[in-house]
Amino acid sequence: MLRDKFPFTTKSGELVHDSASLTVAKNQQANFTTTIQLLQLRSNISWERPPQKIHDNVANYRFGRAYEGRHTIWSFTWQVEQEDLYLAYDDKVGRLIEDFDKVPVINFCKETATFPANTFITQHDHTLNTYFTFNGELIKIPT
Repeated sequence: MLRDKFPFTTKSGELVHDSASLTVAKNQQANFTTTIQLLQLRSNISWERPPQKIHDNVANYRFGRAYEGRHTIWSFTWQVEQEDLYLAYDDKVGRLIEDFDKVPVINFCKETATFPANTFITQHDHTLNTYFTFNGELIKIPT
């Protein structure tokens, strides 16, 4: 899809109309590919819907205290076959927290928040930009 003639819309609903917006779309796809690779370190995953983009107040979520106000948030739901696949330290998502922490992401992809590092941050309460819920939902700010 990222080779279509301009203008076109990506699967995530982004309008690509020139080389600059194409670069952003490719970088967003690279970040999603990194996400998939990290999720599949322990098992293959499956999903029915692409990541969903939400515009909301981060106070409604479990992000770090460094972020305030309305931001772009990505939500992604997937499934695995084994229920306790990511279990560590009595936390159903403990392995995900370890696997994702400080893994680089590409910035300048229309982020609405500024991060102290261009990484997934899963283990620092103040700057937490990525978190997981047991039902397999990844919610993160980097867009």
